[in-house]
Amino acid sequence: MSLDIRKPSNVTISAIPIKDLYNHLYWDHRIYDLRSKEDYIKSHICRAHNMNPSPVITVDAIADIDAQIDSEYGRAEQSSEVFIYTDAETHYENYQLQLRILNILLSYLTSARNHSNKSLKQIYTFIDGYENFHSTFPFLCSDSAYFHECSLLVWPSYVRPNLYLGSAMCRNETVIAMLNITHIMSFSEYNENEIKSTNITTLHWQLSDSRSTNLLSVFPSAIAWISKAINDENGTVLVHCDQGVSRSASVVIAYLLHSNTNLCTVEAAFNYLKLKRSVIRPNASFLQQLEEFSSTIDIKDKTIKPNKEDSTVF
Repeated sequence: MSLDIRKPSNVTISAIPIKDLYNHLYWDHRIYDLRSKEDYIKSHICRAHNMNPSPVITVDAIADIDAQIDSEYGRAEQSSEVFIYTDAETHYENYQLQLRILNILLSYLTSARNHSNKSLKQIYTFIDGYENFHSTFPFLCSDSAYFHECSLLVWPSYVRPNLYLGSAMCRNETVIAMLNITHIMSFSEYNENEIKSTNITTLHWQLSDSRSTNLLSVFPSAIAWISKAINDENGTVLVHCDQGVSRSASVVIAYLLHSNTNLCTVEAAFNYLKLKRSVIRPNASFLQQLEEFSSTIDIKDKTIKPNKEDSTVF
């Protein structure tokens, strides 16, 4: 069941699935939970705020709740993007209640933010419902109204099934265990610290993020390693460099170009990955090397068929 909402004229509204919501949780966006207070207290997404003022459902009631959130969290969460989630399926009465709250919340947000420096530009509605998110990422849910331990960790970005891209800070034992990471590929100017777990397969390239670095020669072996880990060993791969912005992002773009039949140009693969991890910024030399690599790819050799994720746009 989908929420039928009235769209404000100056705000873009998009529906996103579970993995794309996960990708946004690390950034300082505001997240609203429209479920009942009772359900929220039992469990909710970390950093989410309950926005169900029942039984009094008015703009003033919602404004009061938001003002309280502002007083506790300050401007840290003020963002041009807001995320809203509900139950996946509810009884008719609950659906109508959540729909009413959502429309009033939209009315409040658009009127209140029009006069601020950071005006609201984008609202994301989570289409799969809280229970589905909880079953997939239980470690990112909490019964606490305040910060949960897992919300303080740095999580890698989900790229596609069994593949994550992140920074060196994602090389954390808790993160690795929670995401069932089995393989780690890293890029750094220095030797990488060893992973304590003996169950993790690692591959490290000692390469700098500079125009003189030759990633083109690395692409074939890196792609083969990722493909073997995912397809032959049923593993889950984390690719990272220092920031998860340039070196590792370039290698993941090369992997997508080589493997995915729906991503046939560097621009297409870059845009796809940008949606998954907005901070990627390969240096100019790496982009040029990707273009050169792209010209050598035969579409007949691609192994990944397009799916709904590959066409996801926000």
